Amino acid sequence: MLEAIKRLWSAGVVGNPVRLRRQIELCNQVALFGTVATIPYQIFYFFYDFALYRDVFLANLVFMTVYLLVLLLNHQRRYSVARNMLLVNACSQVFLVSFFISAGAGVHLFYFTLASILVFLFQSLHVLTYIAIMATFGMLYIIAHFVFSRSFVVAPVPSPWIDIMYAGSVLGALTLLSIFLYLFRKQIDQAEDELMLNNQYLETLSTTDPLTGLANRRVLDDTLAQEWARLARQPGALCVIMCDVDHFKLFNDCYGHDRGDRCLQQIAATLKSVLFRPSDLLVRYGGEEFALVLPGTDVAGGRHLGERLREAVERLNIPHAASNTSACVTISVGVSGVDHFSPDVSRSDVDSLLKCADQALYQAKGYGRNQVVFLPYPSAGASAGQ
Repeated sequence: MLEAIKRLWSAGVVGNPVRLRRQIELCNQVALFGTVATIPYQIFYFFYDFALYRDVFLANLVFMTVYLLVLLLNHQRRYSVARNMLLVNACSQVFLVSFFISAGAGVHLFYFTLASILVFLFQSLHVLTYIAIMATFGMLYIIAHFVFSRSFVVAPVPSPWIDIMYAGSVLGALTLLSIFLYLFRKQIDQAEDELMLNNQYLETLSTTDPLTGLANRRVLDDTLAQEWARLARQPGALCVIMCDVDHFKLFNDCYGHDRGDRCLQQIAATLKSVLFRPSDLLVRYGGEEFALVLPGTDVAGGRHLGERLREAVERLNIPHAASNTSACVTISVGVSGVDHFSPDVSRSDVDSLLKCADQALYQAKGYGRNQVVFLPYPSAGASAGQ
C-alpha cells in the first residue's frame, strides 16, 4: 500500500535534478494529503445533513478533483502550472469551507501548514513574492477567524460536532505538517546519500585508470610525497620501480589497439598479483608504463621484486611477432631506492627518486630490454648496478 502511494507522489520525478525532484514530490504529497484530509469532512456532510451541506460537499468534490489534477500535471511535466494550481486550490478550499461552516471548525488552521511548507514548493522564490504570499495567508486567516463566525456563515455546524471538527482540524494540520517535514527530511537524507555516492564515484574516476583499474599518476605523486614526508620524520627505506612494455607500439601496429588494451590489462593484473603487501602501490604511469612505490622496501628487496615482475610478465607468453628481441611480450624494469633516508635531503627531492628509476628503465631498454637495472638514489652512496 505504501509503495503504491509513493508511486503516486513520484509522478513526474524521473529524469530531474535532485532539488527539483524534492519539490515535485512535495507538491504531489500536498495534493494527495489535501484529498485525503477532505474525506472525513465529506463523510460528515453526507450523512449528517446532506441537504444543508450540499453546497460545501459539492465544492469539496471540485477541490479534490483539482488536487488529483495536480498529480496529472506533474506527470505531464507541467510543474509550474501544477504547483500554482495546488497553492490556489488549497487556499481557496480552506477559505470557502470556513465561509460555509464557520471558523469554529478550525479549517483555516491549515493556512499554517501551507505557510510552513511554502518555501519548499518553489525552486526559486523571490523574497518579495514570498512575503506577498505569506501576507495573503495571514490576511485570509484573519478574515476566516474574525469574520466567518457561526452567526454569519451559510451552514454552521452544531455542537458538539463543531468542537470535534476543531480538534480534528488541529490534529490534521499538525499531522500533515509533521508528515511533510518528515518526508522532506527523508528526501534530504536521500539526496545527501546520492551526493556522497556521486562524490565517491568522481573521486574514484579522478584517481583510477579506466583501462586497467589501477591507480593513476595523481595517486603516485600523492603517495610519493606522503612517503617522502614520512621518511623525513622517521628515516627508513623506500624503493620505486618503473616498468615499460617492450616494443608496445609495434604490438599495437601488428595486432590492433583492442589486443593492445587487453595486453595492458593482463600485464596490470600480473604485476598486481606479484605484490603481497597492502602498502605497496602499483599505478599506470601512462601509456605502456607502470610504476610501483614500495614503502619500507630496501634496495635488495626492490631489485628482487623487479626481477619477479619481469619474470611474471614473461611467463604470460603473450605472442609478439613484431618484436625483434623476443617472441613474446616482455617488460623492461628500472629500480631505484634508498636504504637509509638522509634527513637533510629536501622534501622536493622526491621527484629525483622517480627520475632515477626512470633513468634505470632507460638503461634497461638501452641494454637490450627484458631486464632489470638498478640505479641508487644520488645521496644513497651506493654504486650503480645491473
